Formats: sequence, C-alpha cells, structure tokens
Amino acid sequence: MTDSPAAERSPAQRAPRLPLVPKEHGASFMSVHALLLGVVAGFAAGGRDLPGLLLALGMGALFLPLAGAVSVITHPRQGAAAKRRAVILGAAMAAGAVLALVHGPARELVILGAAGVLIGGLYGSSRWRTGARSIPTQLAAIAGITILAPLAWLLIAGATDRWQLASPVALLSFGGTVPYVRERVRRRKACATTTGGRLREGAVAVAWQVVAVALAIAAAAGGTVGWLVPVAFLPGATKVVVAIARPETRPPIKRIGYLETGISTAFAILAGLGLGLPP
Repeated sequence: MTDSPAAERSPAQRAPRLPLVPKEHGASFMSVHALLLGVVAGFAAGGRDLPGLLLALGMGALFLPLAGAVSVITHPRQGAAAKRRAVILGAAMAAGAVLALVHGPARELVILGAAGVLIGGLYGSSRWRTGARSIPTQLAAIAGITILAPLAWLLIAGATDRWQLASPVALLSFGGTVPYVRERVRRRKACATTTGGRLREGAVAVAWQVVAVALAIAAAAGGTVGWLVPVAFLPGATKVVVAIARPETRPPIKRIGYLETGISTAFAILAGLGLGLPP
C-alpha cells in the first residue's frame, strides 16, 4: 500500500495555516479598542440602538480576519486561500455596509465610507511604493483601523455632536505606537548610556506624546471635548516617556502585553466618555 501524496509531505512542505488575525497583534488590539471607543462614545452620547450595536460589532468582527487574509495575499504558499477568504469576507463586509446604510444615518456613513476608501487607497499606494513596514504605510493602516470608532458611534447614537472627532482622537493615540516601537526596536542594537541621551534618541516618540496631550488639553479648554479626553492620553504618554528614558533591557513580553492592553482599554473608555458626554 502506498501512502497518499498528502501523507508523504513533510511538515516543512505543508502550507502554513492561514491566520484569522494579522501577524501584527498590535493592529488587532487597535481595532478592538477603536471599536470599544466608538461603542462607549455612542452610549455616552445617548444612543440606545441595540440593532446598531450588533451591526457595529458584526462589522468589527469581520475586520480582523479580513485584514489577516489581505496581509498574506502575496505569500506564495497562502495566496490562493487568502484570496478566497478575502473575497468571502469582503462580500460579507459589503453586505454589512449596505445594512448600515439602510439602518442610517446614511449621509454621515457615506462620508465615513468615502474617507475609508481614500485611506485605503493611500495605504495601498504607500505599501506598493515604500513597503509594508514604512512609517507612511503603518500610519495609513492605523488611520483605517480608527474608522471603526465613528462607525460604531454613528450606528449606536446617530449623527450626534463630535462623532467626527472619534477617528482623529484614536489616531493621535494609536499612531504614537509607530515611533515608539521603532525606537524600542532600534535601541536593541545601540542604546545611549545616559537618560538624556536616550530621551534625545527617542525624541520623535516623546514629541508625539507631548503634541497629542497638548492638543487634547487645548480641545478640552476650548470646550470641544470633555476633560476626560486629555486624561485618557496620560497613561500612554507616561508609559512612552518612562520606557524611552530607562536603559533597554531584555523586556518581559507578557508583562508588556498586559500593560499595553490595560492602557489601551483605559484610553478607549475614558476617551469615549470624554467625547460622548457633553463638555
């Protein structure tokens, strides 16, 4: 009896499993927290639309596996399966978009969809020109993820005040991970021996946090958002400054992951309340 061709293949020859979520776990967490921000803001703004909530959660659940499929379409051994999954999930996402338009508010959702198409085009162009790991590509990807926040807000509460601010506020927070992570990766090879030197080397990451907090404070002082919004930025900004200032050691990955999850969850809840509640 001869073995089947499938049985004769060695583990190394078998195609790797197609992931349900992107390999970039940070992006996965960002999508969850962007959605959480929008849900909290929608309810804080007075929304009580349960079908809208379920629709938002459904589209959010489709986002991760769709992004996971798209991220490996160019992989020679996963491309065919990834394309099939992307088509199926893309069709489901399109159906969700149609239901969202029927549910309303249609005008604001069309504007949000147009913004998403524009950001998607910028992401595709940047990835083709500069690669998947470039700063413009990563920032465009994060900008696309943050659209989940106003999407959930609109479906739960409708076009209430400040829904347009959900995505920029989320981008100010999540976008700061790009220079921060790049600096942490870079200093594994070379790290300054003094605190001042480390802060100078991580100046871009620190400056991003300073600007984000300053903009949030200015918006709160001007009555545009509630004071919980600048408060929401403080844990993440503190984390970045402390991590940049400290000498680089072998990082405890699990502890860092728990910390990042806690900070992002706190940001989503506080920022959502600060945006949704009247200033």
